[in-house]
Amino acid sequence: MGQDGTVSVPSQPQYFPVDGKPWRLAMGLRPLTVDRWIEVDDRREVELQQKHRLIKDARSKVVATLPSSLKAQEELEGLVSQNLEEFHSGVPIDFLQDPDPIVRASSAIQEDCCILESDDSEWILTAACVCFPSRWALTEKIDRNLTAIHAPVPGYETTLANPVDAFFDRLQPGQPKWRLNWTILDTDELHLPTDSAHRRPELLADLGDLTFRVERQTLRKMERSGAVVFTIRNYTTRLANACADEEGKSALLETLKTVRPDVATYKGWTPLLEPLISWLQGNS
Repeated sequence: MGQDGTVSVPSQPQYFPVDGKPWRLAMGLRPLTVDRWIEVDDRREVELQQKHRLIKDARSKVVATLPSSLKAQEELEGLVSQNLEEFHSGVPIDFLQDPDPIVRASSAIQEDCCILESDDSEWILTAACVCFPSRWALTEKIDRNLTAIHAPVPGYETTLANPVDAFFDRLQPGQPKWRLNWTILDTDELHLPTDSAHRRPELLADLGDLTFRVERQTLRKMERSGAVVFTIRNYTTRLANACADEEGKSALLETLKTVRPDVATYKGWTPLLEPLISWLQGNS
């Protein structure tokens, strides 16, 4: 804490999970230590303010819970409070006054939170507070299993459904994991439900002004309830900044060259893909 009483927090980390290999679906999970479960940076105040407004003004879009999830929600709230106190002691813990524990938990961190619980045959999304979706609707995901949640993703059912289900079944408390997911968008807005408008590429003065958006996702099994908490933290930057060095620019170019039409459609890249490849090649 500074002499003036302000809390000093680091700037956003720069994640660039593009390796230049052909586009592919992969879990890409890595071990996670509990001290890195929640990330705090200098965007915290503005992002929490936006979350609080969305919870107040658009609750039906950003909050969904099943009554059966209450115990898991309460456990999550306790874990968030404990983590902030233990690893982010200089940061104020400002839980919203709210009847749903998952909302109280999510209101104090930049991550969005989802809870999945097993009915002994499949994992079901039973509670979520997702203020910053990337063009998907929470109302279409609640009370669905993992395969149904990911149904719009091209190739998920044939490539990842079984490995993901198996991973959830074997995940143990004390062994959290994390992964990165990325996309390119025509806006840096964080709250992007499915009705968000798309800008046409010809209206962009510079394709470098597109947004490179990274989701840092974590998966952690809670000990008492046996539920899995899935967090999503979004980081955005101008595309030109994300691939400012030649190595990053080349990696993005080589990967985008291999994107299938169905993936481009799902990602909203169809009108952008050819102009993007040309821009990355220096021909724009």
